[in-house]
Amino acid sequence: MILFQLVTLNRVVKKRAGGYIFISWAGDHLPLHVHVFRGETAIGRWDIEHQRPMDDFRVGRRLAAALRHLGYLEEEGDGGQG
Repeated sequence: MILFQLVTLNRVVKKRAGGYIFISWAGDHLPLHVHVFRGETAIGRWDIEHQRPMDDFRVGRRLAAALRHLGYLEEEGDGGQG
């Protein structure tokens, strides 16, 4: 069981959009989220479930567009806080 969990945590998904890099790990803690980077600089974590930052950072137009493009931010009017 422990071996399975360690293998699961090593599965990484890395996506790019709008000059940002979004990384998620299978088996990472809840809430469902992605880690946001600009180059090699960590910006913070985006909470996909609750549609808000988990850390202290501002979601400007460019980042919001990148989040929407990748499906992490719901379109305005679809129930999200977009």
